[in-house]
Amino acid sequence: MTVDVDRFTRVLAQRLAAIVPAGIHVEAGDGMLRYSADEHAGPSGTHMRDNFGVYGETDEDNLVGLAVQALDELQDYVSEATRDPWPGATRQPRPRAEIRDGALYAWYGDDGATVLGCAPIPLADLAGR
Repeated sequence: MTVDVDRFTRVLAQRLAAIVPAGIHVEAGDGMLRYSADEHAGPSGTHMRDNFGVYGETDEDNLVGLAVQALDELQDYVSEATRDPWPGATRQPRPRAEIRDGALYAWYGDDGATVLGCAPIPLADLAGR
């Protein structure tokens, strides 16, 4: 499978936008995930196109690695903007991702307990032409 990284960025932006708190925005553009907030924080982002390829030999390794990076950077952004350890109550749970059953799963959680997760992304939706 060859991944269309810009498509991955758009799809992941949609999934992340669906789980962030009100007042936080996630958008895709120019090979990046862009984060912004209505209050308390300037914009930030994750360089998706530039970082695809640094997490391993396979597209699957890179999808997982880049999803974890995006979750981690978004988590830091939201926690700073809201001044709470999002999405946890007292501390930040670990960002995680894996591929199973033909889809990319991305979530926050520790020791097998999911705190917050995105809708799975079917790998077929990310294929380049």
